[in-house]
Amino acid sequence: MENITEIIEKAKELGQLLKDSEQVKALSKARADYENDGKMQELLGQFNVHKMSIAALSKQDNPDEERLADHESKMHQVYDQIMESELMTNYQRKSQAVESLVAQINTILNFYITGQEPTACTGSCATCGGCSGK
Repeated sequence: MENITEIIEKAKELGQLLKDSEQVKALSKARADYENDGKMQELLGQFNVHKMSIAALSKQDNPDEERLADHESKMHQVYDQIMESELMTNYQRKSQAVESLVAQINTILNFYITGQEPTACTGSCATCGGCSGK
């Protein structure tokens, strides 16, 4: 049982190290920038209104196909604006960096648990613990 306590304590230490890492700090800043931007919040609100309208119209016995298509079109336009924004692309980059770091840690832990290294490159750095190409 004392071994489990030590493992939990080391996991907490690792969690704190991750929290203090540049990757997680950058992600937190990118998330705050995204969440505090008025234009982005307006776009998200518009997106959600169209999404809810589509859901409500779709539940009707005879939905107005023209209104449905209009909401779908507008929702896609707003979605494109959101995804093309620098705030979103920055947030996604920072999120992927943290996901990659966590995946590397998981790969290392799995190696120590199983004694087996990953067998092949999947082509996705998010599933990798590191390679000679870095």
